[in-house]
Amino acid sequence: MLVLSLSFLIFHSAAAQEIQTDKNRAAKVVPDAFVGKNRILINNRIYRLNAPYVTLAYGRGFSTRTEGIDQNMTLAYHHFFDWFGLRLAYHATSDLQPWWRSYNKLNDFTLGLGTRYDKHPKWNLAVFAGPSLAYGWYIAWSDVFQDERSFRFMVPGVHGEIQATYRPVYDLGVGLSVYGSYNKFYAVAGAQVHLYFSLAYVRNYD
Repeated sequence: MLVLSLSFLIFHSAAAQEIQTDKNRAAKVVPDAFVGKNRILINNRIYRLNAPYVTLAYGRGFSTRTEGIDQNMTLAYHHFFDWFGLRLAYHATSDLQPWWRSYNKLNDFTLGLGTRYDKHPKWNLAVFAGPSLAYGWYIAWSDVFQDERSFRFMVPGVHGEIQATYRPVYDLGVGLSVYGSYNKFYAVAGAQVHLYFSLAYVRNYD
C-alpha cells in the first residue's frame, strides 16, 4: 500500500513538473540531445547516463516452504561500470507482512551482477543474478518432539531479478520486477511493484 501511494505521488509530481517545463519552453526552447560524455539533455535538465539508482519494492510470491503465497519486500542499490553493474540488496519474504516477526521468514542479502538498457529516457530495463546469504526460520515437523517446531537456518543461495521501469521523469519512476530466490530451506519466486530513484540529475541547462 505504501509503494502504491508513493507511486501516485511520483506521477502527480511528474505531471506538475511537465506543466512547469511547458512554461519554461515558452521562454527558451532547448531540444533534447546528448551533451558531452555520458550526459543527456532532457527538458532543460542535464542527466548522467548509466547512473546508479535505488529501488524499493513490495509484492507477492509463491513459497515452496509454506506452499502458498508469501508477501515480500526488497531494498536494492544498483551501481554501473560501463556495460555491467553490481546490485546490493536486502530481500525479505514471509507468510505475514515482511516487516513483522514470523517463524516462516526468509531474509536474503544478495550480490548481483547484471546489465541494463536505459538509452530511452522513459524506460529502464535491467537484469541481475548472483549469490545470496539466506537466513531465517521455518516451521516443520520435529521427530524429536513429535510436534511442529521452528527451525533456524543460515545457508548460501542464489537470487535473480528482472526489472522494467517507466520513468515519468528521468530520475524517478515506477515499475515491475520478477524475481526468484533459491536455497535448500526456503525458495520463493514472484513479482513486485517497485519505486525507482536515480542519481542521474547533474544540473539545469543554462
